Amino acid sequence: MALGIIEPKADMQAPGTYLLVDTSQTNIEHPYEHSRLKHGKGKKNNIILVPQPSNDPNDPLLWPTWKREVAFAFLFFNCIIFAACPGPMIAPATVALAIQLHVPIKAVAQLSGYQLLIVGALGPFVSILAQKYGKRPQFLLACIFGVIGTGICIAGFNQNSLTKSYNVLLAGRMIQGLGTTAFESLSVAAIGDMFFLHERGLRTALLVLTLACLSSFVAIVGGTTFEHLGAKTLFVMLLPFQIFGTLGVFFFLPESQYRRAADTPTISSLGELREKGIGNTMTSPEDTEYGHVVSTISKKTFLQDLKITSGTYNEENIFKLLGEIFLHLLNPAVIWVQLVSAVLVNGYFFTGALVGGILGVSAGPMCDFTARRLARKNKGVYEAEFRIPVCLFAVMVFAVGWFTFSWALNHPAKERVVLCAFCYGAVCFGTSVASTSGGLYILDAFKSHSSEIFILQMMIKNFVFYAFSTFINEYAAKGGPGHMCQVFGIVTLCGFATCVPMYVFGKVNRVWVYKIWKGYAGDSKVDV
Repeated sequence: MALGIIEPKADMQAPGTYLLVDTSQTNIEHPYEHSRLKHGKGKKNNIILVPQPSNDPNDPLLWPTWKREVAFAFLFFNCIIFAACPGPMIAPATVALAIQLHVPIKAVAQLSGYQLLIVGALGPFVSILAQKYGKRPQFLLACIFGVIGTGICIAGFNQNSLTKSYNVLLAGRMIQGLGTTAFESLSVAAIGDMFFLHERGLRTALLVLTLACLSSFVAIVGGTTFEHLGAKTLFVMLLPFQIFGTLGVFFFLPESQYRRAADTPTISSLGELREKGIGNTMTSPEDTEYGHVVSTISKKTFLQDLKITSGTYNEENIFKLLGEIFLHLLNPAVIWVQLVSAVLVNGYFFTGALVGGILGVSAGPMCDFTARRLARKNKGVYEAEFRIPVCLFAVMVFAVGWFTFSWALNHPAKERVVLCAFCYGAVCFGTSVASTSGGLYILDAFKSHSSEIFILQMMIKNFVFYAFSTFINEYAAKGGPGHMCQVFGIVTLCGFATCVPMYVFGKVNRVWVYKIWKGYAGDSKVDV
C-alpha cells in the first residue's frame, strides 16, 4: 500500500504510476530504470520526465520553450475570448436588453441558454474530430465560428425591426457557441500534449481560471459597457480580440497531438526488459539530453507547422468513436471528476468574486508541490492519486464559503456586504482548486482518453447550468437565498466525501479500466 493507496492484485502496470522524483531509495531500488530515464534540466534535474520524450524533434514535448509557451499563451487568450466572454457578457443587461428589444426577460435569457445547449450538444462531435484529425483543425474552426457569430450579433442591432433584430441576435449567439466548445473541452488536454507532468499544474490552473472564474470579471465589464455605450458595443469590442486570437492560433498553435509510441517506460516494463537482457530499448543519457536529441528525422519548418491538418490519427469508424465517449461513464473515476468539477462546482453559476478565482491559480503549484512531496515519500514513485489530497483544502474553503454565506443572507445587514463578497470569493477559490485537481488527475491517470473525458465534463456542466437556470430563481425565492446556500453547502460536502474512496481505490480502478479498454479496443487505445 503506497501512502494509503490500495495496490491492485493484478500483476500489471497501472497507467498513471511513474518514477517521478530521484531519491536515494530510487537509485537503490530501481538502478536500471534510473540510469535509462531522461531528467529535467537545471534545478529540475532530480525530476524524471513524464512522459519520456521521443527522439523526434517534432515531438511537442521537445518544442523550444518559446514555442510551447507562445502556443499556451494563445490557448489561454482564446479560452478567455471564445469560451469565457460570450456566455456572461450580456447577463448584467438582461432586463435592459429585454426592454430595448421589446421581448420578455425569458427570451433574453434564452440568448445565453440556447448557446449553452449548443456548446454541450456539439461536444461529442468535436471530440470525434479531434481524435481523428487532431486538435488544431478544431481550434481553427472554433475561432472562425466565433468570429462569424460575433459579426452576426453586431448585425442584429442594425435590422429594420425589433423582431428581426432578436432573431438575428439569437442566431449569432448560437453560432458563437460553435466557437466555444473546442476551447472549453480540448484546452486542458492540449496541455498534456505539450508539457511534462511536473509542468502542468500552473497552466491547468490558469485555464480553470478562464473557464470557471472569469465570468464575474466579464459581467462587470459587460454591465459597465452596456450602461454607457450600449449592447452593440459589447460585440464590437469583442470582435477585434477574436480576430487577433484567430491569427494567433493559425500562426503559433501547431498541431499538439502526437503519434506517440509506447516510449514512456514504466517501472514494470523496464524491469521486464532488464530481466530479458534487452538494453537498447531507449536512447542512453550519453546520446540524448532533454531538449537536445540526436535524430535523423527532419524538423518541421515554420511553414510546415501552418498546415491545417497533419493527417489522420485514428482510423476507427465515427459512430464507434461516438459511442466510446459515453462508455467512459462506466469508469468510476470519470463519475468522480464530473461530480467534483462539473456538478458541485459549476463555474458558470457559482462565480462572483474575481479575486477568489485569481487566488485559485495557486492550486496549480499546490498540486505540483503535493505530487512531488508524496512521490518522494513513496520512494520516488508517483501515483496519479497524489493529485487528490488538495481537494481537502477545497472542501474546507467551500464549507466556510457556503455556510457563512447562508448565515449572512439569513441575517442581512448593510455591514455584511463585505462578508458576502468574501464568501462568494471563497466559493470561487474552491472551484479553482477542485477543478484543477480533478483535471490534473485525469491528465495523469487517463491521458489517452483525456479529450473524451473533458468533453463529457463540459457537456454535463453546460447541461446542468441550463437545467438550473430553469428553476433556481423560483427555488431561491421560495426557500430564501440563505436556505439555498445551505443546501448547496451540504450537497457539496457530501459529494466531496467521494474523494476518500477515489484516493484509496483509484489505482485499482486504473488497472481495471486499463484491462477493460485493452480487451475492448486493443493496445492502440491505451497509453500507459
